[in-house]
Amino acid sequence: MQGTTRRRIEVVGNHFNVHQRLPQQSLGTEGILFDAEQLQRLLEHDNWETRAKLKELTKQAIFIPRYDMDLRDERELALQRLRILCHSGLFSILDFRHNPLNIFAAHEIAGFCDPSMATKMTVQFNLFGGTVLKLGTKFHHDKVLKGIDSLDAVGCFALTELGYGNNAVEMETTATFDKDSDEFIINTPTTVAQKYWITNSAVHAKWSAVFAQLLIDGKNHGIHGFLVRIRNEDMSICPGVRIEDMGHKMGCNGVDNGKLWFDEVRIPREYLMNANSTVERDGTFQSKIAKPRDRFLKVADQLLSGRICIASMMQSGSKEALVIAFRYAASRLAVGPRGKSDTAILDYQLQQRALLPLLAQTICLNLGLSYVKDRWAAVSGFDGVVPDPEIFKEVIMLCCAIKPLCAWNCQETATTCRERCGGQGYLSCNRFGAILGFSHAGMTAEGDNRVLMQKVAKEYMTTMKAAAVQARLKAGQSPIEATATTICQPDLIQQCFAARDGRLLGLLAKKMAAVGAKEETFDVWMKQESDTVQALGMAYAERETIEASYRVIQQAPESVSQILKPVVALYAMKVIETNLGWYLSEGLLSTQVGTAVPQHIRNICKELAPSAQRLCESFGIPDHLIAAPIATNWVDYNKVDNQGEMYGSMFR
Repeated sequence: MQGTTRRRIEVVGNHFNVHQRLPQQSLGTEGILFDAEQLQRLLEHDNWETRAKLKELTKQAIFIPRYDMDLRDERELALQRLRILCHSGLFSILDFRHNPLNIFAAHEIAGFCDPSMATKMTVQFNLFGGTVLKLGTKFHHDKVLKGIDSLDAVGCFALTELGYGNNAVEMETTATFDKDSDEFIINTPTTVAQKYWITNSAVHAKWSAVFAQLLIDGKNHGIHGFLVRIRNEDMSICPGVRIEDMGHKMGCNGVDNGKLWFDEVRIPREYLMNANSTVERDGTFQSKIAKPRDRFLKVADQLLSGRICIASMMQSGSKEALVIAFRYAASRLAVGPRGKSDTAILDYQLQQRALLPLLAQTICLNLGLSYVKDRWAAVSGFDGVVPDPEIFKEVIMLCCAIKPLCAWNCQETATTCRERCGGQGYLSCNRFGAILGFSHAGMTAEGDNRVLMQKVAKEYMTTMKAAAVQARLKAGQSPIEATATTICQPDLIQQCFAARDGRLLGLLAKKMAAVGAKEETFDVWMKQESDTVQALGMAYAERETIEASYRVIQQAPESVSQILKPVVALYAMKVIETNLGWYLSEGLLSTQVGTAVPQHIRNICKELAPSAQRLCESFGIPDHLIAAPIATNWVDYNKVDNQGEMYGSMFR
C-alpha cells in the first residue's frame, strides 16, 4: 500500500476524544455488589496478558473506525491493521500446538476492533494456517508457516464451491495425479465447481489450501487438501489460475472475497498435504483413514476450531453493542414523571426489558463458549494424540452448537440495541450497522447455523445409551414439579432445560425409529420433522450453556457468584419464555407457572438494572475500542460538523 492509497486512509490523530463521557444517571440504588475486575477475569477466561497487550496495541491511530471509504481503501486498511497485530508477536500459528486458547483470545480482541480485520485473521490463522499446520508436514511448514505469522504469506481456504456449500463432500474440483510428470493437475471442470466466497483471495492471498477430489488412474480417493500458489511474490496471478472479485457486500467490506478457477494448474506431488494420506512416485496411494468420507471430515477439521473463532468474534460484537446501548441509555434523558426531560431512558421498563435479557444471554454464552474452548483444546489433535471417539463426538456437537447461538445472539443484540438507541443507532459511527453485518456473516461462515443444528441433532441421536442422556430422556417424561414462586430456583431451571432436551430427543427418536428405507429416512428428516430437528438442536445447545453457567457459579468466589446467580436466572427465564407455548402444550409446566415467567423476568430486570453498567465494564472493552459517539460525550461530538466520522480537522 503506497502513495495516494496510504494517504487516503492514514489517520493523523485529529480525532474525537472517546474517553470523555456524559454523566450517567443513577437509577436510585447501588445494585448488587460484586467485583467487576474479578468477573472480567472470569469472562476473559485465559491469556489475560495477551489480551491486555493487544488492547494497548490498538490505541494506534490507524485503528480509529472509518466509514466513508472506497472499497479498495477499506480492504487495505483491514490488511494494514492485521499486519500490525501480526507483527506484535503476541500470537502465532504455532499456538495451536502449545496454547490454542491464545488464538481465540486474539480473535476476540480483533472482533472488538474491526470485523473485516477479524475475518481476515480467522482465515489466515485458523482455516488456512491451521489446515497447513495439521494436514501438512515439514515441507509445507517450511514453505509458509513463518509467512503466515508475519502476513508475508497471506493465504485462503478454498473449500466451498458455487454449487457445493453445505454438501462440500460432493465438490467437483479435481486433483489428478500425472505419473509421467510427478505432478497433480488441479482443475475446475464446471461453472458450479468454482471456489466461491473465498476470503483473502480477491486481492491479498498468495497461497491457497485447495480441496479437491484426488484421482489416480481413474480412481477417486476422496477429498484431500493441496497447498497451491495463486499469486507470485510480485502479486501477479499464477498461470492457469483465474480470480474474480465478488465486490461489495452488506457488511465486512474490508474483506476481499473472491471466486477461484483452476485451469489444469500443475503442482508438484509434494504439495499434497500428506499428514494422513500419501501418494508415491509410482502413484501408489496410502492413507491412515480408510473411508473417503472420513478423509473429508479430517481435511475439513479446521471448521471445528473455526466455529469457536466465529463464536468468539460474535461475542465481541454482542458485548460492544451492549456497552454502547447501556451507556447511551444511562446518559440520554427523556420525559419523567413531571413532564421534564430529566429521566434516563435506562430507568424505563421498556429499555430494561429489551436490553437486560440480552446482557444476561451474552454473559451465559460467554461461559458456555469458555467451556467449549476447553473441551476442544483437549482433543484438538495438534499434539498428535488421537482422542477418544465418543469424547470427540461430544466436542463436535458442542462446537456445532455454540457458533449458532453466539451468531444469532449477536444479530438479536445488535438489532435490539440499534432500535433502543433510536435514530442515533442508525448512524454508522455508532457501530450497530457494522456489528449487524458481522453477525450475518457469522450465521453463515464455517457452517450455516441451521445446518449445524441438524448436525447437532443427528450426532445427539447416536448417544442415547449414555447414562446422562438416559437421565434427560427420563426427565422429559414427567411434568416439572415447579410452582409460580419456585421456577427460578437453579435446580428447577436445570430440570426445565433437561426435560425439554429429553422430551424432544425421545420424540424425534420415536419418529425416526418408525422409518424404513434410506430414502424414507431422508424424507422424514428433511421434509417432515425439520421443526423437531431444529428444536432438538437448540434444546441441546441451550441446556449445555445453562449447565456450564451453573458450574461456573459453583466454582466462582462469592464476589462474582452473587451477580451471576440473577444473570443466569434471567437468561434461563428468557429461554423458557421463548419456548413457553411448547412447555405448556407438552404439559411440562402448568399455566400458573407459565403466567409467572414474564413477571419473574420483569423483576430480575429491575433488580439488575442498577448493576448493568458495571456488568458491561466486566467485558473489559477499553474506550478506544468502543469508539462510538453515543457511548461517550455525544453532545460534544455534535458541536461540530463531524460528517459522521470519528476523526478530522474539526476535532483539533
